[in-house]
Amino acid sequence: MQSALDQFRISIGRVRDLISLHNSVKAQATGALDSSDMLRAALVLAVSALDYYVHEVVTLGMLEIHRGQRSEPRSSSNTTQSAFSRFQVSLGGARQDRLTAIDIANWLENEIQQSQGHEFLQQSYTLSSLIPAISNSVLGKLNSTSWLENEIRERLGYQSFQQADKVADAIRYISDKKLWDEVSVKMTKPAKDIKQELNSIVDRRNKIAHEADIDPTFNIGDRWNIDEVIVGNAVNFIETLVESIHQVL
Repeated sequence: MQSALDQFRISIGRVRDLISLHNSVKAQATGALDSSDMLRAALVLAVSALDYYVHEVVTLGMLEIHRGQRSEPRSSSNTTQSAFSRFQVSLGGARQDRLTAIDIANWLENEIQQSQGHEFLQQSYTLSSLIPAISNSVLGKLNSTSWLENEIRERLGYQSFQQADKVADAIRYISDKKLWDEVSVKMTKPAKDIKQELNSIVDRRNKIAHEADIDPTFNIGDRWNIDEVIVGNAVNFIETLVESIHQVL
């Protein structure tokens, strides 16, 4: 799941570059040029980086659980199955695995022939001597999860993981830890304050993305105030938050 964090770091670096560009333009331009929309874009991109990280780390984590490389979360006190076990995939997506199971003998023969060569199957073996070849073939099949990855990405692709509750819901697919309590320890801030600050940043992002950041209490065209401090603090918070979440996972 490290690649999810690596991509986030690249994305947040681009956000900081945009803020620096704004600062440079502002320092060289006259007051007639309003460069504040660069800051608005930076804020939107910062939240987008968080959203993408959550999507990616959950997808990769679920694939690791499926492969047996990560433990499945425990079920909560009011359910008999974990969020991972309750995740739904289409029968169409699982079709190839079903066909393989139905015709497992031919599949194993083809797999062993491809990996060991045609001559391998022309000889006699004890069952114990065949186990390594069979095990490698089954393991290779288990690790070939492109259909499952497509299913997860499609299902999660319709969802937004930005608000605190939504982020926690997503992480439950791969971890049974109490996310905000754990993150609170890492960030040395009360969980309530962390969630409130995140939601406040996302609310401002939504004003920019969905309401053109218009302040309806003033004249037409007037927008909510934004500056380098507001955006810089938001970016710093999101960066620390994601790093802390990744440590918890």
